[in-house]
Amino acid sequence: MVLRDELNRFLARLYNFENFDDYCVNGLQVEGKEEIDKILFGVSFNLRLLDRAIEQKVDAIIVHHPIFDKGFFILKGHKKKKIKLLLDNDISLFGVHLPMDAHPRLGHNALLLSAVEAGNIEPFDVGFSGENVKQFSLDQIIDIFYDKLQSGEFPGSGKEAPLFSLSQRKGFTVLRNGPEVPKKISVITGASSDSYEKAVEAGVDTFVCGEIREHIPALSYETGTNYIDLGHYYSEKPGVLALMEHIGKNFAVETGYVEIPNPI
Repeated sequence: MVLRDELNRFLARLYNFENFDDYCVNGLQVEGKEEIDKILFGVSFNLRLLDRAIEQKVDAIIVHHPIFDKGFFILKGHKKKKIKLLLDNDISLFGVHLPMDAHPRLGHNALLLSAVEAGNIEPFDVGFSGENVKQFSLDQIIDIFYDKLQSGEFPGSGKEAPLFSLSQRKGFTVLRNGPEVPKKISVITGASSDSYEKAVEAGVDTFVCGEIREHIPALSYETGTNYIDLGHYYSEKPGVLALMEHIGKNFAVETGYVEIPNPI
């Protein structure tokens, strides 16, 4: 068992909440029962996850994408429905957003670079960059990420675009305009395509994130670099799973993760 407020303080210390200017308030967002024995983890808070939490009679939910932004003040419609269910079932909701991205040990980005055994890892934006010291090919790196994320195949044609070489592998979107054996890799999961050009300017030849926008294929082609879109949801599983394991080691609580497949 862990006390609700003790868990909130633990998360704040672990992730150094005070160092981040985030879109949301990190930590406890909805206050449930004081004593927590069972925690459900997920990437994003939504009704499907909440239904599973109620079925499993959990005391708290911890997600990477919580529900409230800092300026939230209207509670109606689908948001009212979810909050009412939380309150009626006395379930606490915790969120850890940017601090989870940037954590050097329990964050998505650091964990994905560690999965390919990158060397000389250093912070870059809210993610990390590292050298491909094992000389993995681009396809080997993608396969390792797939095994790490256990992603299902996403809908997609898999056809090559005539100019920008847009392809699919393991359900991930790949732009193959850089070296077949990358030298320097940057990983910034989620909606981070705006950091792509800055990463290229810093010497990165393979950029890994969780989204793709209209201008990205041209940028990949023009800079001669690789771009891997793992999907926003799947790219941000590792940090949630790592936190679940970490909490299980530090507190006498039951933990579980719920997969809510999301093609985005």
